[in-house]
Amino acid sequence: MQQKINIVLAHKKIVFGFLFFLAALYFLNTSSWVFRPQSVDDVRRWVAGFGSFGPLVYIALYGARPFLFFPSLLLNLSAGILFGPWWGIVYLLLGGLANASVCFWSARLFGAQQSLLKRFGGNWGKRLDKYLSDDRGFTRMLWLRTVPIFPYDPVSVVAGSSSMKYVPYAAATALGMLPGAIAYNFLADSFVGKTIGIPGAVLITVIAFGIPLLWWYLSDEHRRL
Repeated sequence: MQQKINIVLAHKKIVFGFLFFLAALYFLNTSSWVFRPQSVDDVRRWVAGFGSFGPLVYIALYGARPFLFFPSLLLNLSAGILFGPWWGIVYLLLGGLANASVCFWSARLFGAQQSLLKRFGGNWGKRLDKYLSDDRGFTRMLWLRTVPIFPYDPVSVVAGSSSMKYVPYAAATALGMLPGAIAYNFLADSFVGKTIGIPGAVLITVIAFGIPLLWWYLSDEHRRL
């Protein structure tokens, strides 16, 4: 009997949490007080307006982005313009990690620190939970972050819904984002500066996204997934 009561309470907690989440999303995306950029220039002007606090504002905006429904590409391209290609890489990685952490912990809190995939995902959910949570979880998450065909936020939510621990998740996320962060920053900088020029930036972009994709396809990992 107690087990059934616990299951009912867990379900109610998830339902109420989901309703609260929807209400918060509605407010954030309808309120005139909330900044929702429409272009790279919107991000640049808004963040630059905070002066020396700009990097912190940029990271916070990136962390809140999953709830504001604007594409991460705007922030990825803004970093190099706002901070230059080198510091832009650092701030983009910190912002991207904040974004990934928000998605991860949102899913984890809905599950009351338990795996939603194992509890509600059936056989498919259990298999995916095992895929991310065994001793190769770090390597597999690294693949999911480095190969450019996997959507960023859904991967974060799935990881938070699994039994995967946060530390290997965060480490794989930061490391897997690095090639893309380098590519985005030098690509953006090439349009406003002359660090390496547009041809060099395009070459870096092709290498950053093309090599991981080719390597993943030629390996056995894509068949396992």
